[in-house]
Amino acid sequence: MTVHQPSLGKRSRRRTATGRLTGMRLVRLSVQLAFLSLFIIMAWAASYPPSALYPDNLFLRAEPVNALLTLVRSFGLIMALPALVLILLTVASGRFFCGWICPLGTCFDLTPSAGRMGKRSLKGIRPRTMLGREPGEESRRLRVKYFLLPIIVLLHLAGVGLLWFLDPLVIANRAVLFILGGAVPFVFLALVLLAALYRPRFWCQELCPTGALFSAVSALGKKVPLRASPLALRKDGKACTHCGCCALACPFEITAVADSRTTGRLALADCALCGDCVAACPRPGALALTSFGRIVYGARRVGPVKRDQAGGPGDLGGEEVE
Repeated sequence: MTVHQPSLGKRSRRRTATGRLTGMRLVRLSVQLAFLSLFIIMAWAASYPPSALYPDNLFLRAEPVNALLTLVRSFGLIMALPALVLILLTVASGRFFCGWICPLGTCFDLTPSAGRMGKRSLKGIRPRTMLGREPGEESRRLRVKYFLLPIIVLLHLAGVGLLWFLDPLVIANRAVLFILGGAVPFVFLALVLLAALYRPRFWCQELCPTGALFSAVSALGKKVPLRASPLALRKDGKACTHCGCCALACPFEITAVADSRTTGRLALADCALCGDCVAACPRPGALALTSFGRIVYGARRVGPVKRDQAGGPGDLGGEEVE
């Protein structure tokens, strides 16, 4: 073994930038832009003037928090059906909606972010407890969104609606209407500014109440096997070197993928199944996106594989493993 610097060589960086990594991101970006375009068209058609083909923006019917509240208050099963289907798919797959479909999340991904610039380390992005300590491997940090969700539900049942201010689909829908009407979508612009100045998916990970519901629902489906999941993240614990490349590439800054020694499906509550971790993984076969047990995108080696000197999870750097 030879000691190797943490940065990749020019040839490796060129392969990373122009090879399979770029192709995977282009696929997801194409899907995101397609859904964003459809969302804008439907928002416009429902308002200027209302279309005769459909009475409202069908995306809003897929909003799970509002749909469940509507179901509780009026038992409108038909109105809530798109959201119920989305929730069932989330149980089987995970929080895929946030990584592939959500129009607000797409806008965040398209925003140049200061959080993506500069050198980062695995230790620097690890979540911290309120006392500033790193949580244990099996512990979970409670995020603000898990407190916001029940507050919103209780206030809604009391007749106070906050979804227009905090729900991603409602925020995106109102932004389209405001822009078309010549008004300024201040809430939308504030969230985009937050993504630009801090972290691109800070809102999604820490504050979004719909994201909290998706994360909670994802946790219910942890026992769903790979062959029954429409989209899943699979890991080979024996192939993984815990180099941290996946965590550094993750827009949600999830370190559990790098830390886990699991072999099989990684059902992480906050994972949006975007595939950036797979694209960044330098170890062939360590990570893969699967559909009903079949690999649809797998990690390929794009440069030296680094292992922490202790042989476990650690920062990029250390020894090159051949």
